[in-house]
Amino acid sequence: MATDALSSECVIYGDVSDTKSISLAKALNVKLESDEKTPDRWHLVITSGRLELVGEGGVRLTLSESEIERRLKGFVRSGLARACGVSRMPRVLDALSGWGTDGVTMAAFGCRVVCCEVIPMVATLNRARALNIAPETHYIYGDAVEFMRLGSHEFDVIYLDDMFPPHPKRARPSKSLQILSELAADCDIGGVLDTALEVSKDRVVVKRRRNQSPERNDPAWSIEGKTVRFDVYRTSSI
Repeated sequence: MATDALSSECVIYGDVSDTKSISLAKALNVKLESDEKTPDRWHLVITSGRLELVGEGGVRLTLSESEIERRLKGFVRSGLARACGVSRMPRVLDALSGWGTDGVTMAAFGCRVVCCEVIPMVATLNRARALNIAPETHYIYGDAVEFMRLGSHEFDVIYLDDMFPPHPKRARPSKSLQILSELAADCDIGGVLDTALEVSKDRVVVKRRRNQSPERNDPAWSIEGKTVRFDVYRTSSI
């Protein structure tokens, strides 16, 4: 599992003498500091080899490998898989990775995946989950547009899943999405899509809420599920 830093490095807090904590910090290539130094703001804590994101009031979040395992069952028939053409094992950039569930699922299926995430804590928690289930996943800590413009990788598929705007008629989003919304900065999805369309060798896939308008008016096709839709923009004539 490889990583490149385009932004500040990450720190995790725990027992600096615990062998599991030392081993995980080394695998993630992050600093391990004493849990006596934990800050009042959001931070990562490791206990008995388990990494958690901790916030005010004791709010805790960890990511489950079992979620990926469940999604892999029949994955090739899912809307995400069909939109990204995973049966051809493409090179995929999950450009707005967040918790990385979609990107790691594609990597665990066998695709060559790079996850790009601007928030180091979020990317690190994502990587910790992927260590056993999709260890070949490559990680970039930084801005997606900046990374794509570097031109250091080629991608057949660029996948964009920015956070949906609040839905006034439905229940609150899941705990993980609430936390991500609190941590994340505003995203110019239009600007990211423009760059992705210039870079991708085959297609750009944008995840939308099912009834949400497309980011562009001319997707080549769309795949609808019960709650989400995948808009596919072709960048090649193949």
